[in-house]
Amino acid sequence: MVAEEAARLPSVMLSFVLRQGELARAGVRLGQLTIQGRPAIATPAFIACTSRGVIPHVTQDVVSKLTRVSLVYTGLEDFIERSPQKAPIFRQDTHHSTSRLRDFIALPSGCTCILGPRRIPALECPNPNTNSSIAISTSVGFQSLALGDYIQSAQQLQADITLGLADVVTTSKISQKRLEKSADRSHAWMRDTLAARAESDTAQSTLFASIPPLEPHQQSFYLSDLSDEYKSEVRGVSFHSPEMAATLPQALQDLPRICLTAPASPHDIVQAVALGNDLITVPFVTETSENGIAFTFSLDPATELSNKPVGFDLWDPSNASDLSPLVEDCQCYACTKHHRAYLHHLLSAKEMLAWTLLQIHNFHMIEVFFVQMREAMAEGTFEAKSKAFTRAYDAEVPKATGQGPRVRGYQMKSVGGGEPRKNRKAYGRLEEQARKLEEAESGVATPEVETLAGDLEKQGLGEMQK
Repeated sequence: MVAEEAARLPSVMLSFVLRQGELARAGVRLGQLTIQGRPAIATPAFIACTSRGVIPHVTQDVVSKLTRVSLVYTGLEDFIERSPQKAPIFRQDTHHSTSRLRDFIALPSGCTCILGPRRIPALECPNPNTNSSIAISTSVGFQSLALGDYIQSAQQLQADITLGLADVVTTSKISQKRLEKSADRSHAWMRDTLAARAESDTAQSTLFASIPPLEPHQQSFYLSDLSDEYKSEVRGVSFHSPEMAATLPQALQDLPRICLTAPASPHDIVQAVALGNDLITVPFVTETSENGIAFTFSLDPATELSNKPVGFDLWDPSNASDLSPLVEDCQCYACTKHHRAYLHHLLSAKEMLAWTLLQIHNFHMIEVFFVQMREAMAEGTFEAKSKAFTRAYDAEVPKATGQGPRVRGYQMKSVGGGEPRKNRKAYGRLEEQARKLEEAESGVATPEVETLAGDLEKQGLGEMQK
């Protein structure tokens, strides 16, 4: 489909064009995704994961000006409070667009917005899914999200792409009966979603069918109906396992694929792309930035060395006087405006700007990585370069050695009463220190400077230099 035809697409339509021939048969897919009103997206591409609608540590204007992020994923559970339909997002007026979600999170017009029921990665919930709802983790605790509420919310929020509800099992041990139930529920929920959309007289966002991580024979009826009855009404599919891309029926092969997983490193991204996934969530980018790690990898490494780290630790004291950029010749804002010593200082001082600059750099490196993969696909060298990349770099991102920003509630599971605090106490009571200072100034007492400094250090108010 040419650009002029894509520009005339109705607002609810999506165009996905794949390059055919040997490239498509090899498993990897090179294509272009076009949604009316948004810039065309070359695929494979990455999806940035958000927290309450924003990428952590970067404001929306920074995303627009200093990054090339073109796809963002938002989880409905991020916005739900006591009642799904009474949260502030549902009272948002649509001034600048037809999407209440986009206006609420002030998403740049150049970003395509994807709405799903849960954030990525999702926190495991203690309560199970039911025949008509899934378990979610909200800012006010664990709740259940009914299918009807999700459908209604999606119609009100009007994201560019809405993912259907799927019964995803998160436990490690799953019985055969539970697997069958997961397939039946996901099938029924897709049927009911399409029926509700047909009865509604409001505009509908583009719908992607969600496929649970099951074997094809375990959900054969669901896949059959997607191929035969529902294909004209769904414009793409989403998985919770990258391996699912290789098991799709032939009739669904031409649909765009979203991979809703949490890859641990760039190696996992290469594997997901090799399996034929088009759009891949990359939550590990934010985790890496928060750990003070700067990415340095490339699909086409300049040297033949093996076991190279994919990034380096800015907490390391060796960076304290290093005036070189994070990566030589990198064109991101952090590398062209600042140096390693400055970011090391920001981390040591617990300045929020440290994580902002690291996010800008790391997302730039991911974008360049995807560009390199697409170029390799077009040249027919993807397989060779991906093998060379695997040999050249460590499969794991370096571990954190310093203290990152405060942990957010949805980042780790709560185990019940009496558990330790997730964040170290930043500040203690100041009254005792204020009294000692007053006594020292009045001459009533003259506490030793080292003792007073030690007390201040214990309270988290500074570090004593010796």
